[in-house]
Amino acid sequence: TFGINVLKVREIINPLPITLTPNAHKHVEGVIRLRQEVIPVVDLAKVLNLTASDDPAQDKFIVAELNKMKVAFHVHSVSRIHRISWEQIEKPSELSLNAESHTIGIVKLEEEMSLLLDFEKIVVDINPKTGLSVEQIKKLGQRERSEKRIMISEDSAI
Repeated sequence: TFGINVLKVREIINPLPITLTPNAHKHVEGVIRLRQEVIPVVDLAKVLNLTASDDPAQDKFIVAELNKMKVAFHVHSVSRIHRISWEQIEKPSELSLNAESHTIGIVKLEEEMSLLLDFEKIVVDINPKTGLSVEQIKKLGQRERSEKRIMISEDSAI
């Protein structure tokens, strides 16, 4: 199973009719209109090199907001929301990662493990213009505050 940070999810809906977009990225199915807003649809199974849905009647669209952009992710199903803390998320081992990996964490649930996916990376891999590039950061250059030091002191009991 796979997971997404619930703070990025705007809603989960049944699939809507998709309008195909010519010359789109191979992982983009097209666009949908949701309450007069046009939203691209990304096929998560294709992104992750998984097979098509065995039961399309169970398919859902997870509408997420990433980098100030709404994207609908076409998934095979949505089972439930798990409340977990960041301490329960383990970093994937170097052996299971590569440059193409979309996994940012592994959560051990009762009987299974769930891979926490980097949905921002998925979107940036499809359209690099949606992310922040090293060149953009370099263009910012040094600023007066670049030489300032900040000290933070925390004295709360927690």
